[in-house]
Amino acid sequence: MQRVWKIVVLMVVATLWMTGEAMAQFTIRRTEPIRDGQTPTMAGTLTQKTISSEIPNDYYDHAAWVAERNRIRKERNTFELEATFRTSALRFDNWTAGGDNTFSGLATLFIHHRYKHLRFTHDLTVNARYGLNYIDKTPFKNVDELKISEVMSWDIQGSWSYSATFNFRTQLSDGFASRTDKTLISAILSPGFYDVSVGFTYAPENKPYKVTFSPLSGNMITMIDDRLYEQGLNGVPAGDKVFSSIGPSLNISFDKKFWKDRIRYRSTLYTFTNFTSPPTCRWDNWLNYDISKYLSMELYGVIYYLKSASPKAQYQYSATLGLSYKFRNK
Repeated sequence: MQRVWKIVVLMVVATLWMTGEAMAQFTIRRTEPIRDGQTPTMAGTLTQKTISSEIPNDYYDHAAWVAERNRIRKERNTFELEATFRTSALRFDNWTAGGDNTFSGLATLFIHHRYKHLRFTHDLTVNARYGLNYIDKTPFKNVDELKISEVMSWDIQGSWSYSATFNFRTQLSDGFASRTDKTLISAILSPGFYDVSVGFTYAPENKPYKVTFSPLSGNMITMIDDRLYEQGLNGVPAGDKVFSSIGPSLNISFDKKFWKDRIRYRSTLYTFTNFTSPPTCRWDNWLNYDISKYLSMELYGVIYYLKSASPKAQYQYSATLGLSYKFRNK
């Protein structure tokens, strides 16, 4: 019996030893890839094979992916555009009471883009107005302004956020003293107004107003036109092309729609002071009424005070009726 057990144990040991040798004989070694014109020189040499990275997926729907991508873009981006053109004309032929033949036209453009993702918000607003009138075939520009405002903010807590603001304002063509006086008083970037500031913004959710206070702001006025910089206009000393100052600023904006969204009131109030002169103040107001899809009326008014340009406050207001085109993505 003991002899039988010895034989069994020897057979098991021999089997394990033979199995280990067999495994060693088939160990795969790393070899160099076979080049053109060469043949394998040993058994077990592996050849490289390209494996496609495209994995079939019966559950992938390209149309659904595109729709989801567009939904996310629309959720993060708000885009609004409004363009208007309004005219008026008055003509007299053999009219005994007298009168001047007149024609006036005013074009406006408003663009607003907002991008919001998580705690970051970027707002870009463009306002442009350009108007001409003809009186007895004599043209005269009476409205010319381009304003660009950019605000980047980072939410802190609740309705508060850090903010950085850039404001720019200028005109597009030469301006003269009056229809009969061709004295040049302004040109593109002459003057040009630049405001850069950092501070805090208070913007409650679902409220139409927003307040931005910037304890550190930089204000710069340029008169770069060679025909104007020697005259000392708009607070820029004669002979200089740039005047800059530093101080705090305040910006308050309001935007709300009424009566089935057909009436809209927008307002912006901006003030800046450098502690050595009275504060600069500008208050713009727009009241729009959509009569139909392509017909609208606008009341516009602005109060502007800049002591270096005029010791008195400046006023401008208008009431216009004409064609309009509006687009909003949501």
